[in-house]
Amino acid sequence: MRVGIVVKTIPDKKIGFIRSEDLHEDVFFHFSKVEEVGTLALQEGDEVEYTIDELAKIDKQRLQATLVRRSARPLSMKLKPSDAPELKAKHHPNARKRRPSWRQKPESSADE
Repeated sequence: MRVGIVVKTIPDKKIGFIRSEDLHEDVFFHFSKVEEVGTLALQEGDEVEYTIDELAKIDKQRLQATLVRRSARPLSMKLKPSDAPELKAKHHPNARKRRPSWRQKPESSADE
């Protein structure tokens, strides 16, 4: 499922639009495609998970969501380096000090 943010809702027409970083245009959705969690309706600024109609994407038609629900993994919750110190890359202290042997300059033969 893709993750995005609801940017606009029009309750009178029961439609809305989702913006995602991986798509170049907003995705249209109808309120009938929203999977309700509790009694809260989607509002502008809510983070959602959604699927799109892949055939419409291939045919280069307007992108339309086939399922929309509140995100279980919000975008705003990102890991900080202090959250998982065991995942920090550890390099040897001399790893960048030594030049690779294939990059060493050939010794000049100016004395000959």
